[in-house]
Amino acid sequence: MKHILGSYVLAGLLLFCACDDVLDTKVTWQIEDSDTWRVPELAQGVLYKAYNGIANRPDCFEDNFLDCATDNAVTNLRSSSVYKLSMGGMTAFNNPIGNWSTAYNMLNYVNSFLETGLTDQVLYNRTDTVVDKQIKLRLKGESYFLRAWWHFELLKMYGGKAKNGKALGIPLADHFILQDEAAQNGEFIRPTYQATVDFIVNDLNNAIELLPSVYQGSDMEFGDTQIGRATKAAAAVLKSRVLLYSASPAMQDNDVTMITGMGQFDILNPTVYQAKWEAVAKEINKILGMDGFGTFVPITASAIADVSTESSDYAFRRYFNNNLLEGFHFPPFYYGSARATPSHNLVKAFYAKSGGYPATDARSGVDLSDPNFDMTQLYAVLDNRFALNVYYHGATFGDSGQPLDMSEGGKDSPSFSEKATRTGYYLAKFASKKSAMLNPTLTLNSVHYNPLLRKSEALLNFAEAANEVWGPTTKGEGCLYSAYEILKAIRSAAGGITSDSYLDEAAQSKDSFRELIQNERRLEFAFENHRYFDMRRWALPLDEEVEGVAVTRNEDGTFSFKVQQVEQRKYEVKNYFTPLPYAELAKNKNLINNQGWE
Repeated sequence: MKHILGSYVLAGLLLFCACDDVLDTKVTWQIEDSDTWRVPELAQGVLYKAYNGIANRPDCFEDNFLDCATDNAVTNLRSSSVYKLSMGGMTAFNNPIGNWSTAYNMLNYVNSFLETGLTDQVLYNRTDTVVDKQIKLRLKGESYFLRAWWHFELLKMYGGKAKNGKALGIPLADHFILQDEAAQNGEFIRPTYQATVDFIVNDLNNAIELLPSVYQGSDMEFGDTQIGRATKAAAAVLKSRVLLYSASPAMQDNDVTMITGMGQFDILNPTVYQAKWEAVAKEINKILGMDGFGTFVPITASAIADVSTESSDYAFRRYFNNNLLEGFHFPPFYYGSARATPSHNLVKAFYAKSGGYPATDARSGVDLSDPNFDMTQLYAVLDNRFALNVYYHGATFGDSGQPLDMSEGGKDSPSFSEKATRTGYYLAKFASKKSAMLNPTLTLNSVHYNPLLRKSEALLNFAEAANEVWGPTTKGEGCLYSAYEILKAIRSAAGGITSDSYLDEAAQSKDSFRELIQNERRLEFAFENHRYFDMRRWALPLDEEVEGVAVTRNEDGTFSFKVQQVEQRKYEVKNYFTPLPYAELAKNKNLINNQGWE
């Protein structure tokens, strides 16, 4: 198994630089800026800064998942950024999950490399000019990808509508910004949202042209030791995501779509709105025709933790080989802190394997409205993705051979530890199955992958766009699939859903199929930090009550379950958009803030 792109360790190394034809030996702390661009390892180190800014772990919001700020989960750490966010802690002066400074710093690294790291002065192969050129073209492609990545990280956070109803993007960093220029803050303005998208897509198109399709073989520069770098597929998936966001209702000018309340928006210009979705669908369809795309590959437990082989679905991923995630999210009985615990809302979002009906539909074979309902019956009928994501009462924890007991007095209940679950569930996704991993007498680690870009995402992105244009079952001209065909394949392969009657029922209208697609994204990308942004771009209700289950052991040894409120989210309509940093607005009067934060 190959892993790549950790930080270059330079401290203590003796580096040799040719200066005026004299061999000059310097230790790292003596190296000047001009020397950086004479040493290929140092030059690439500038680009690696932008790689290393990307989180290795999915629980990257102060060691937590962004899902904990949505209806998917809650956190037990009330001092965390995601808890503050969910409790209305975002203000005009403070964004608990803000990334403005980090992202622009990363963009300066990328632009510095683009402008100086690809000149004739830097030789990445001193003996073969052809190979040197090939390496530079690859590095240029990586630079375009990383510039697009960090611009989009800013766009999905800060893109939004101004008070005048115009959809705006973020100031573009298309060159290395010196301190003198940075001090002239009035020069930086917010272009339109679409102009920002066009800039990012142009970088990604360049990246697709320059990057290799795959790293394989034994070549030192293009072989499998380089796995983890950007590829054509990575740029293509990111492009599909950027395009999808650009057509979403929250990101259109007010004369096209207008948010009218929590969970509500109006389409005021259907012609323009439909045309945007059609253009996006056609572009993503081209991506699905690229080599390696078009086949859905379900994510599995062994592809994200205790990994031995790389999933073919990964277009871009990070990895980590430790037990940090388990320390934060294992149950306290197994020496964890249970920071992120799935909600009952998420559990109810899964489907029954037989017929594909939602858990809330009596045709699923269970009746949640029955006061004597046994919750274990629900757990038994849900599709395969439920067990991938959620540990429930009675489920065997990892390889322990022991069932989880969340009932009062049970080893996994709040009566055992104040850190225990508040929802009656524990996190399964991304967690190792090595139940003794955190035992103080042992030292165990696990190889994990954080799938940042999956090829399968492009399928769901296309399905969403295609449904908006042509409806569920119509295949657009020149398109490879209909939205219905994609959802059928995903639900069968990932969920194990057979005789999917509900899919056919939902396909009777665009509106019902849209809800199905949104829920499929919720399940497929659970704890991959998509849900928060998906809810914002579709103006879905952010303020729903988060539920859990309380488990009681009866005298006869059976268990009773009671659904209860765990948290009430405190979002407002203005939270569909994020305020720009107050310090930046104070310095630069030409920056326009998002509506609701003026």
